[in-house]
Amino acid sequence: MTAESEGPSADAEPQAPVSAGMRQFLVPLILPGVLQGKAQTFVSPMLPLFVVELGGSHSMVGTIASAYAVAQFFGSAPAPWLHLNKTVKKHSQGTVRLGPRRKALQVGVVMQHLHYATAACMALSLQVTTAVLSFVSQSVYVLLGIRIVGGIGATAFDISRKAYIAAEVPSSIRGRVVAFLASLQKWAVMISALLSGIVAEHMATRSVFLVQALLSLSAMLLIAGHRIVSSQRREAESFPGPNEGTATTNSTRSPPRPTQTLSLFGVLGAHWRSLVGAGLYCAMLTGVRNTWMVALPLRGHHIGLSKVGIGVAVAGFRACDASITFLAAGHIMDKYGLKAAAIPSMILMGAAFALLSTVRNPVMLGVAAVVAGVGNGICGGIVNAFATGLAPAHARTQFLGLWKTVTAIGGILLPPLFGAVSDVTSLDIADFCVSAAAFVAVAWILLMVREIAPKAARDTQVTVSLAAPSPVP
Repeated sequence: MTAESEGPSADAEPQAPVSAGMRQFLVPLILPGVLQGKAQTFVSPMLPLFVVELGGSHSMVGTIASAYAVAQFFGSAPAPWLHLNKTVKKHSQGTVRLGPRRKALQVGVVMQHLHYATAACMALSLQVTTAVLSFVSQSVYVLLGIRIVGGIGATAFDISRKAYIAAEVPSSIRGRVVAFLASLQKWAVMISALLSGIVAEHMATRSVFLVQALLSLSAMLLIAGHRIVSSQRREAESFPGPNEGTATTNSTRSPPRPTQTLSLFGVLGAHWRSLVGAGLYCAMLTGVRNTWMVALPLRGHHIGLSKVGIGVAVAGFRACDASITFLAAGHIMDKYGLKAAAIPSMILMGAAFALLSTVRNPVMLGVAAVVAGVGNGICGGIVNAFATGLAPAHARTQFLGLWKTVTAIGGILLPPLFGAVSDVTSLDIADFCVSAAAFVAVAWILLMVREIAPKAARDTQVTVSLAAPSPVP
């Protein structure tokens, strides 16, 4: 696939340093993403141990680890039993009015009518609540239910972030911006892994949920504060003077921009090849990643490591991951395409699981963690890059909701299957099975996934709003 020029766009502008373009995304996108990523992964290294402490088996560990993916699947998928009695009718002025019609409800559809900051704050408030409830839970089944509800908030936050990236970040630097964000998140995750082990060792394992709540609350306050300040600035700029204000109003309302909401099934019919090809690869990648965060702590526990030792092992994995993402991932994706990053990444992840099946001491565990970190780092941000590169400008949130549905499949299936195989046979065989699944994913991307050009010219509307036009007050 080759990129063709389609008129003036952000890609046609002179290349500015990426750091200069990053500043405008720092507060609304990057810092909240880092804080929330740190909040979620502060729990991940200790979650398997917490489930075991509550009396859960390896199968239950895998099931609870997949709870977020279950929420993503059912929250992002069309729900035909829920309907909105609304339809879309075009007016002569180019605006949209709602009338009676049945329409499937989906997170992406709901979020189409919300500002990025509003959707993100609602999602983060749900994350704070479920983190506190997880702290007081006394049963693995209660914990499972809480994690599923928390996954709905994680889904909404992720879709809002992807929609913002697709709408606002120019495609010429999108790979580097996404990789930079992923790199910062991974460095934050590395610190989280170290701190979570210390907190669990010296306080209590469940204490990690309180830290998660505090980090999510910080991200929510940051987004809300930026939203308030931005609104006040826009209000101040909207009253320049009588004549100037009239000219500005007319220029913003002319020419009218007709907008239209496409149905989920219309988006699915138009973009099913992307969802099946790249979507299923990203589903397999997500499943392998989620399973690694279950397999590594369980292997450390199996060879007798302390909670701090397990935290150090996870931190080492994250350090390699973040370093490679920062140094190489964005450059590879922007210059050589996404498949150039996806294929070697999955090969290394498969090799890491094969090594993990032979681990009998901390040194071997460290080697496996380094291999997995390098592999995962090469494709840092690739799921976001695929999603934002394939999302159509006229139906971003619907497509991203469907994308989350497809990519959640791997996270739903692989960790529980890993736990079940481990219970029935052994950790060694379970690790080897995931290694085989990783190499199947390599074959899939070679045969079924079409390349996205490094600078996709079809995504030229970089200033399109996050969602449908907000109602006029």
